Amino acid sequence: LCAPHPGVFQRWFLYPPDKTPHFHPNETTLAWLHRTYPALPPAERPLECTLRPGEALYFPDRWWHATLNLDTSVFISTFLG
Repeated sequence: LCAPHPGVFQRWFLYPPDKTPHFHPNETTLAWLHRTYPALPPAERPLECTLRPGEALYFPDRWWHATLNLDTSVFISTFLG
């Protein structure tokens, strides 16, 4: 999957397919970052990066991910299958 980056800064959290993340579908990324992330042992933390405007991120199929927009933005997501 290639995530073209809009004109905002985004923080990405990535887990490979063999690691089950501690994400909850009914919790925002910001809530997860404040409540769950600080308690994760270093070995259980995700890979992280911050994308700047104009950058893109490629990650392989089946990788778990969460994003946090660091600027004001509008975001629409859909699942295609």
